[in-house]
Amino acid sequence: MESVLIAASLMAAAATLAPAQPPATAAALDQRCFRLMADLAEDQDPRIQSLGRVAAQYFLGRIDAAESGFDPDAALAAEAPAGAERDQLLGRCGDAMQAGGRDFRSIGEALAPRGRPTA
Repeated sequence: MESVLIAASLMAAAATLAPAQPPATAAALDQRCFRLMADLAEDQDPRIQSLGRVAAQYFLGRIDAAESGFDPDAALAAEAPAGAERDQLLGRCGDAMQAGGRDFRSIGEALAPRGRPTA
């Protein structure tokens, strides 16, 4: 019984320390990352431009797979984040892409043919 009370009090304390805004869903993060990467695709540096294009396509694919009816033009009309918010979002987008890369690597390893039996 004490453990239940302790757990309840910890949850209540955590709720008061939680930020006021709800955490972003994966779909909302993908949309924000798409917007940011599309912005990077317009950069003057060709390397950043290329990475931005690839990343924007990556997030657009994730969005398209998760929900129908996404309007990329409306997303591009939204204001891109700036300053510290932009830097933080870049980190989150990079983490999402890295996680996706690990997922693809795991799938590829699982599908790779095992060693052939010797006769």
